[in-house]
Amino acid sequence: METKEVLRKKMKMKIRSQKGSERRQRSGVIHKKLFIHEDFLKSKCVMLYVSKGTGEVETGPIIKKALVMGKKVVLPVTLVRDKNIKPVYLEDIRKLEKGPRGIYEPARPLNKKPAALKDIDLVVVPGVAFDKSNNRIGRGKGYYDNFLRRFPKGRSKIGLGFRFQLLDKVPATKRDIPLTSVITD
Repeated sequence: METKEVLRKKMKMKIRSQKGSERRQRSGVIHKKLFIHEDFLKSKCVMLYVSKGTGEVETGPIIKKALVMGKKVVLPVTLVRDKNIKPVYLEDIRKLEKGPRGIYEPARPLNKKPAALKDIDLVVVPGVAFDKSNNRIGRGKGYYDNFLRRFPKGRSKIGLGFRFQLLDKVPATKRDIPLTSVITD
C-alpha cells in the first residue's frame, strides 16, 4: 500500500485536474444524496466547510440549502498554533475570508462566536481520499482529526468526495478518526 504522503500527492493532482464543469456536475450528484441522507435531514445544526478554491466537492449549494431549511450552519476556523479547528456559527455567507491555511472561513470579528460541540448534530468533512471502511486522508496537518477526537461520540461525521477519491483501503493509524459514512457521486 502506498504511504499517505504518496497517496495524498496523487489524489490532490487528480482533484486539481478535474474540469470545473465536471466538478460542478459531480458535486450536484453528491448534493442530492446528502440532501436525502437521514442524518442531514434530522440535523438542526450542521458543520460544513467552504470548498471555494480547493477543487473539492462544492459546498456553497449545501450551505445555502441548509440555511433555507432553517438549520444553523457552523464553519471551521483554523487554529494554527493548536493544529485544530474552532467551530463558528455562520452569520453572513457574504463575509468570508481566507484563513491561515488558505481555506475560507467567517471573517473577523464574525468568527468569535464558537459553537458548543454538543450543539452540532452533523459534521460534513472534506478529504483527499476515503476508503470503504470510512477512513479518510486529509491534507496532512491533522486539524480535522484533532477536532473529531473532541466531537461527541454517536454524532454523525460524513465525508464528501468524488468517486475516484473512494479507494478500497487507505493507510490509517490509531490517531485517524473514521467517519460515519462517505458520500460520492
